[in-house]
Amino acid sequence: MTEEDSHTKDIEFKFDASLPPLLPPGDHYVVAFVRAEQQLLWGKRRKLFMHFKVVSPAEHAGAALFLAANVAHDGKWGIGFKFYRLWALAAGYRPKRKDRLSTTVFRGKYFKARVKTVEVSSKNTKRALAAQYSIVDELLTIEAGA
Repeated sequence: MTEEDSHTKDIEFKFDASLPPLLPPGDHYVVAFVRAEQQLLWGKRRKLFMHFKVVSPAEHAGAALFLAANVAHDGKWGIGFKFYRLWALAAGYRPKRKDRLSTTVFRGKYFKARVKTVEVSSKNTKRALAAQYSIVDELLTIEAGA
């Protein structure tokens, strides 16, 4: 291979990622909690990712969406934290313990959810339409479940 060939040769990467769905935005979705995980982002901030499956409307049933929320530093949850609000909705009361909030309160419940489209990157640059995806932005009400 000549030096010129190495500058003009295309590079091909393996692509085996599952792409998140792109659904129409709205407040009419019913979702079921699947699981939760924590991740350390950019080496400093912990995020909670809650994963849901769309139950309704039927044309989007089974679509997997996530909701992201900041994790309180040193466990100092305030009423303004998104996860605190979601937890209080799912539990139906204020936390009785001050040392923990568990995702257990979301299990077995169906929630009406606001779904939105992620249109900008983490650096606030516009995403191409093919790079946009949907997330659960907020849980609005409990629709069913214990």
